[in-house]
Amino acid sequence: MLSPGGETVTTVAPAAVGYWIEAAGRGALRPTTLREPGGDDLVLQALCTGVSPGTERLVGLGRVPASLDAAMAVPGMQGSFALPLLYGYSFVGRVAAGERAGERVFTMHPHTTHAVVAAASCVPLPAGVPAARATLFANLETAVNAVWDAELVELDRVVVIGGGAIGLLCAFAVTTLSAARVTLVEADASRRALAARLPWLGAVVAPDDAERAAFSCALHTSGSEAGLQLAIDVLGFEGRVLDLAWYGERAVSLRLGTTFHHQRKTLRASQVGTVARAQRAAGRGPRTAAVLRLLADPRLDALLGAAVAWPAVPALFAAIYRGEPTPVCPVVGYE
Repeated sequence: MLSPGGETVTTVAPAAVGYWIEAAGRGALRPTTLREPGGDDLVLQALCTGVSPGTERLVGLGRVPASLDAAMAVPGMQGSFALPLLYGYSFVGRVAAGERAGERVFTMHPHTTHAVVAAASCVPLPAGVPAARATLFANLETAVNAVWDAELVELDRVVVIGGGAIGLLCAFAVTTLSAARVTLVEADASRRALAARLPWLGAVVAPDDAERAAFSCALHTSGSEAGLQLAIDVLGFEGRVLDLAWYGERAVSLRLGTTFHHQRKTLRASQVGTVARAQRAAGRGPRTAAVLRLLADPRLDALLGAAVAWPAVPALFAAIYRGEPTPVCPVVGYE
């Protein structure tokens, strides 16, 4: 690693503490050994990490099917999905040494006080994007990819099923990246109340109040069988469902014998690991640039609650594993 003056600086792996899932539904902070930095690595000190409650709950309860181990693995992960496991994928840190010392970056890494990561995996953050808001990067990337997958046009009526982090960010991306109109459907009254206060959302309704056969595109994020069925049922002729939800090892049963076939509806998966087909040839760069532009919008701060202090992280995850109400987009603060 080079210093600003060009001389070589020898770095070693810092002493780190990480949040480990020790058994299904139980985790703790414990010392964590990081790999020794190489010449193409950055040593980061954590500023914030973001928690994705839906995915991290399934992981923390040990519900990742063995067949998906490789697909679900993240850089810096230690252990296995059979548990114990060091996991997480939304890390905002400050470069600790070398020619980029002091620079703030986003990268995919578990919840740890420090990280050693490949420099190529880090996204430099503009000065106008606070560290806490930058933890939305990974989920916002998922939302942007879904909007691109949907290939929306001006006359589209879009419904987002599910008012969790991904659903609310999908609604934000739809209204920001397209001229389509969007309605959010959420079963939980408290989540509907939160969504109704967001400046980019107008129509927020309960499932029973969602207009049937009225929408041309549905983005499904609820992770529930009932939500996916509703996404199909509210579509009109040749409507399309983009399913962003992940079900772990659960089976999903749908009723396709009503309007699905004769109204020529379609059901597709949208997953962030692959860039949307229409933009795939350009690679990941344009998607990263689009996410950074959206992160400059201070309206996104409405999704963030007060940062959870690092010592309180086990209690936060315990609540998530129990299915208790938590902030939509929890942020862990390390300073």
